[in-house]
Order: sequence, then C-alpha cells, then structure tokens
Amino acid sequence: MPIFRVLPPASLLSVIQALPDATLLLSAELRIVAVSDTYLAATLTRREDLLGRPVFEAFPDNPAHPEAHAVLNVQASLRQVLETRQPHQMDRLRYDVPDPDHPGRFVERYWQTRNAPVFDEQGRVSHLLHVVTDVTQSVLSDRLLQASEATTRQLRLITDALPVLIGYLDHEEKYRFANHAYQAWFNQTPEELLGRPVREVVGEEAYAGVEPYIRRALAGERLSFSARMPYREGFTRHIHTDYVPDMRDGQVVGFYTLVSDVTEQLLAREQEQVLNQELAAINEELEASNEELRTHHLELVRTQQALVEAAQRQVEERETFYQVFEQTPALIALLSGPEHCYEYVNQAYQSLFPGRRLVGLPMAEALPETVEHGFIALMDNVYRTGETFYGNELLLTVAQPDGRPHQDMYFTFTYQTYREKGAVAGVSIFAFEVTEQVLAREQREQERQRLLGLFMQAPAGICILAGPELVFEFVNPGYQLLLPGRNLLGQSVFKALPEIEGTRVASFLRGVYNTGLTHEEQALLVPIARPADGVVENRYFSFVYQARRDEQGQVNGILAFVFEVTAQQQAVAALRESEARFRIMADAAPNQVWAVNSDTTIRYANQAFLDFVGVSLEEYEATGWAAYLPADELERAQHTLEQAISTRSLYRLEHRMRRHDGEYRWLLSQGAPSFYPSGELYGYVGSAIDITELKQANEQLMRTNQDLDNFVYAASHDLKQPVNNLAGLLEEVRRGSVFADPEEEHLLVPLVQEALQQLSVTIDDLAALGQAQQLSQAPAELVSLDDLTEEVVNTLEPQVRAARARITTDFSARPALSFARANLRTILLNLLGNSLKYADPDRPARIHVSVWVERNQPVLVVEDNGLGFDAQKHGAELFHLFRRLHTHTPGTGVGLYLVNRIVEARGGSIEVDSQPGQGATFRIRLGGG
Repeated sequence: MPIFRVLPPASLLSVIQALPDATLLLSAELRIVAVSDTYLAATLTRREDLLGRPVFEAFPDNPAHPEAHAVLNVQASLRQVLETRQPHQMDRLRYDVPDPDHPGRFVERYWQTRNAPVFDEQGRVSHLLHVVTDVTQSVLSDRLLQASEATTRQLRLITDALPVLIGYLDHEEKYRFANHAYQAWFNQTPEELLGRPVREVVGEEAYAGVEPYIRRALAGERLSFSARMPYREGFTRHIHTDYVPDMRDGQVVGFYTLVSDVTEQLLAREQEQVLNQELAAINEELEASNEELRTHHLELVRTQQALVEAAQRQVEERETFYQVFEQTPALIALLSGPEHCYEYVNQAYQSLFPGRRLVGLPMAEALPETVEHGFIALMDNVYRTGETFYGNELLLTVAQPDGRPHQDMYFTFTYQTYREKGAVAGVSIFAFEVTEQVLAREQREQERQRLLGLFMQAPAGICILAGPELVFEFVNPGYQLLLPGRNLLGQSVFKALPEIEGTRVASFLRGVYNTGLTHEEQALLVPIARPADGVVENRYFSFVYQARRDEQGQVNGILAFVFEVTAQQQAVAALRESEARFRIMADAAPNQVWAVNSDTTIRYANQAFLDFVGVSLEEYEATGWAAYLPADELERAQHTLEQAISTRSLYRLEHRMRRHDGEYRWLLSQGAPSFYPSGELYGYVGSAIDITELKQANEQLMRTNQDLDNFVYAASHDLKQPVNNLAGLLEEVRRGSVFADPEEEHLLVPLVQEALQQLSVTIDDLAALGQAQQLSQAPAELVSLDDLTEEVVNTLEPQVRAARARITTDFSARPALSFARANLRTILLNLLGNSLKYADPDRPARIHVSVWVERNQPVLVVEDNGLGFDAQKHGAELFHLFRRLHTHTPGTGVGLYLVNRIVEARGGSIEVDSQPGQGATFRIRLGGG
C-alpha cells in the first residue's frame, strides 16, 4: 500500500476511484475526500452521499448491535495511525452498513481493515487511506459450521443420556447415527456402526422380522410396532420401535429409529402367571420397610471458668506526692546513684514483677534481664550525659515466678535525670506497657498478610483501585491473567483500560466510588482490546464492585472481584441452538422424556409426556409436576431431585403421577446431569416409564411371601404338640414294654429319640422364623446392653461351662441401644451360642462383645477364638437358610439366617472376618439405635 507524501491531485483522485480495493481517502479531520467504486458497491452507497461528510456520520453504529463497537474500534485505529504515523492492520470486525432500501435498517457486514497515513511536503499527516475487504460470507460460513458442530456435540450428549436406542438409517439401510445405548446391545461403539448395513449389525434372523417395516418407512410411512428380536445366540430382546421418515424436497432420504427395551415388562407378566407355583420358596430378599430410628446423644459441652486475677496488693499511703504516683496507671520508678538503685516504685511498676524485691536493689541485680536487653546501657548514658532518652515500643523479656515461661513485654518510656543540690542524683522512669497494642498491630498485620495471601491464591480476579482516579493499588495473578500484557499497578483503570471509558463498566466504577453502594453484574458484555494488535474483543464478565473505606468511614477506593464467563456464555448459546433438534427427536420417543434446569424448573417435556398429562408444554411449564403428583409424595419427589442436582449424581425415583384420565400411574423416572463445556451444570435430562403393572406384580409377590411366613409360623406351632406327644408316647412305651432283643432296644430307641429331637429343633427354628416375621413390626425401646448380655449369658450357662469360656464386654461407646428387645436378644443369643458351640476344644473359649459408633450408627461386634472358617470362600453362603459349615455339632443352619433377616429388616448389614483356626469376628451394623 503506497503512503503518499503530498495530497494527490484531482487526476490521482480519479485513480483512487478506479482502485480494485474498497478504499476511502479521509482528511486528517476524518472527512471523506475520495472513495473507490469498489467501496461504493461493497457498502451499498453513492459517491455524492459520502464526499465531504465525516466518516462516522456516513457510517454510524448499528443500534441493534451496540456490542460490536464498530465506530469505537475503527476510531481507535485511525487515531493510532494519526499519533504513531504508522499503518495499522485491524483484526476482522463487524461493521454493519445502512440498508438503502429500508431506511433505519442495517445490512450485516464483516471486514478486514487497513489504515495508512498520507504525508504532506512538510512530513505531516494530511490524509488517511482506509482500505477494507468484505469477508462477510467467510464469517457467516464459519458461524454455520461452528453452530453445526456445537449442535452435533450437544445432540450426542443428550441422546447418549437416554435409555433407548436412537439411530438414523439412510436410504441404503446403513447407519449414519447411533447413540451410546447401541454399544451395550451389539458390543460395538457408535463410531464402529456408522456406514454398516442394519442387516449386518442385527443379524439375519432379527433383520427378517423388521425388514417389512423398514421398507414401509423408506416409502414414507411413520410406524410404531413391537417385535421379538433374536439378535444373536443367548441375546433375544422384546422391543417397541418407532420409525420416523426423513423427508427432504418430497423425497425420503432415510429414517430415524427409536427402540425401547420392553423385555423386563414381558418377563414380569410371565412371572406373575407362575407365581402361585413358587409359594414354597422363601424370598430372602424381602425387606420390611421399617422407619429407621436413630437416637442422638447430645455432646457434652464443657466450660472452663476463668481464673480469678490475683488481688491487687494494697500499700499504705505515703506522702501526697507519692499518692499521685500510686494512683496513676503509668509505670513510675526513681533510681539513685550510678548503680541505679531503686528508691521508689509505684504499684503499677511493681505489679509487672510480682514476688520480686526492687526497692533498695540496683536495677541490674533486681532485674538482670534488663542488662541483656541493653536497658542498663541506656540508663548509664542518661545518668552520664543528662540527656533524656525516649524509648518507643522496646521489648523486654521478663522472667516469671514459679518457673513459668518468660514473657515478652513492650514498653514506651522516658529515662530522665533528677537533681539534688544542682547535681545529678539519679534517673526517673516514666513508662507505659504497650504489649497489647503491639501484639494487636502485629496480629492485624498477620491477618492482612493472610488476606493478601488468600487474594493472591484466589482463582477469581481481584484488584484494589485507590483514590478518585481509581489507580490500581493491588492486582492478584487471577486478575492479571484476565488482561495479559498490560501494566496495571500504579495506573488509573481508565488509562490502563481505555476501551472501557464511555461504557457501563466506567459508570459502575464511578457510581460505587461516589455512593459507596456495592454493585454486582452477571455475564456483562465488556469490549476488551488485545494488547498485541489493539483489536477489540467481546468478552463477558461477572463481577462485584465494593467500596473500601478509611478509618473515618469515607470511601477511598474500590475492591473488585471479577470472573470471566465468556466460555460459559458461548456454551449457553450453543446449547440453545441444539434445543430444536433435541425436541424433534425427543417428541418421536415412545417413552416420556423431560428436561429441567439446574433450579429444578421445567425446561422441556416431549409429546409422549404431554399426552400422558393431557396439557400443552406451556401449561406444564406453568404448573410443574406439583399438580400431577399425590400431595403425600410431592415433598419426597422434589427432595430427591434437588439432592441429585446438588450432588451431580444420577436421579432415580419411583413415584405416582396423574394421567389425563385422572388415574394415578406408577412411573420410574431416571435422569442424568448435563454440563456446559466449562463443567458448570446445565440441567438434567431424563425419561419416565410406566411401571404400574410391574408394581402390581411385586405387591402380589409380597402378599404371597407374607402368606407363606404366616403359614410357616402357624404350622410350626401346630406340629409342636404332636411331636411332644410322640416323645411322651415313646417314654410310655419304654416303661410299659420290654424288647425281646436288648441289643435292638439299645439300637432303635436312641435313633428314635434323636429323630424326635431333630424334628423338635427344626420345628423350633421354623417357629423362630415365623416369629421373626411377626416381630418385624415390633416397636423399638431403649435396651441396656449390659443387662441384656447378662440375661443371654445366664441362658447359655451350661454351654459357657462346657467351653470353659470367659466372656468380656465393652459398651462404653453406646451403653444402651434403641431396638426391639426381643430381636436384639435373638441376635446376641445366636451369635454367642455359635461362639460357644464352635469353640476350639484345645483351648478355653474367649469371647468379647463390644459396641462402637460409625457415622452415628451403632455397630455391635462379637469376637471369639474358636474354630473359625474361610470367610472369603464361604462368606456369600454363610447366611443362607439351613447352611452349616461345621457338622460335628448339632444344628439346623437357621440361626445366622434369622440374625441376618432381623438386621436387614432394620436397614442394617453384617460383615464377617474369619480364618480356619483363628476364630471369627462378626460386625453387625444395626441400622438404628
């Protein structure tokens, strides 16, 4: 680009008009002198409308887009050229031009701009060349590409969160899109599926079942159907599918496919049909829904009484002169002679050195610490020269009585001579202890340094602006990172950031300084120039401006906390652009799809959801789900969603919801968090499935198990008496009959007795199982562990003696538990009974029972040194019904099953550690207490 030394003549102006570049020739006052034809065509203007006019009058800002700061940016560049006398190449900028066909409107334009000086014969800048290149089409193309990429990423994020298979097949039946759910079904990532025919992916047998539907979808028909799909050996699913054709210019180019897995619902119906055949099975997973009760012990708060300060010593009043000394809070002493012997000390002075004799002794002898700190040297100099010494906040480390640590004390004082008969007789001391003030100032300085350290480490941008000119007094690294390459400290904010002058930021700053009122902004657009080339960028900031005040309460500066949120704002725009496509796909989904904001307000519900509740999206957004949930379930549902959002965890809830026909249906709602690229939570996306029929099947199963428990309990009681009768008849037969063969008697009678004993024990265990079910609803009460353990040990006294057992306890952590007493007794009785039953015969049994607290939950621990077992190998089956690991002693395998059932019914759990020959440890988390 040539830089003219003189103003071109009229003939040269004609050359400028014919230049191929879009060019303006401006005077030093920024008036249009000449314009090229190319410029006129690019800006939709006429030469006669431009010549002689100020350039920014001819081309004002577009009021619809003030954030572009077009005039400000070009004006800054032209001023830079005038000041530096050097050409300036601007970054691409938006500068809309007036629309000649629609007055008051503007046409969107983007430009690459170069400004250059033109010099006169004296070397002064007389004119400016303004050369632009229209890059609007390139910018719009880039914008469309970025929007497409952002939409694609968001679409992938949303579809991957849905629990259904979502795909797109082209007219050749090849996959062009597949969400993450496909990977679990076909063991291939969505990327591996792209371009592959559906026949190859799902297999021939499954393809044969859906081929007719595919043909109809490619013919333009929208379909919804259910099918059994044998995808591969061992993997057959029942599905409900929707095909939605993709019509473009009247032609079908492919179709969307949405597949829901309904296998579990079908299996649930089949299970319900065979339910009556399985009444004999005991459902180990049935859990009683008892409300957990926890008792909380109040922590003891201990207080210390302040020590009473020692009574002040009283001294008799002496002369009137000394009475004044005694009453003053200042420290006063008179020392005589070159040895500085104490002649007098007032009460305040003596109290600093309790228990130490001062009067009559030289200072160096009475207070040897004054020698080390240089006070004696100061005293000698005052006595010798007669010059008064003023000490300010000097340190003296004072020895304390009774061997206590030395104490650092600070004093402000004067040493001044006094005379007798015209000669120096001694030195007077007048002092104040200022330890408290010095330590307080040091503490304030430490706090200031800590605060400064926090500011320096804070991720937010923090600065302090001082005085009415708002000069940068402090800038932390976070703030400097927001403005790289700029010298801030010591400069006014308006000089360091000239681009903010005239913006809302400048008015906010001056407003806070003038009024003292805090001002806060969220995501405010602020134009910031890049230091490298001066191009102004649109950036978004959230900030708080707070007035700083002096000791008189007057504003003397501003404290600013600044966060850049440009990336978040860009992400918000990208997410909003993808909403339309997401809603199209969600409306085609057969199940209910919903989305909420991070504050739990409704953002979207698909057509299936709206059809369920029977209202429009606007109506549902206005009322929320509160109008459709039962009143007694609303609080729990809202709390569950809020808890998931606060922890950024998956959301899952079974709840009832009123359908459009007034019937309340059971729904399984599941959702996952959605995030901005910055990691900030955007909201939750999820789906809901009607599980009413499944809930009904489960309720039937629970009633059946209850009936079975009642049957076991009743049968055990009904069988108990016949068994007792058999035992009595056997004894009667033995007394009234004689066996012909004595050996046969000795063989058969023990066998019958053992069989009856086994039958009686089994019936007792069955009765215990039934009783456990009956007691599952028993109310909790406060049970003393010492009393209950003593009762259980007394019951087991014969076994204790047989095992030579010593049983110890430690219930100091929780002496009493809130639990159903009968159930807690059953737990202790079975665990202690097992420890005694399976004691090692080669050594006395040692059993320790204790309680400790974990997360405010009591844990009952039973430890023994018995035979033990391989817990890793047998732990999973330890609590199965009728399962026994040792068979050398009598037993039925019911005790631990019963203990586990009681504990799980209370919401607790059991952990076991054991090795053969090393005893066993049972840790029972009781779920309450």
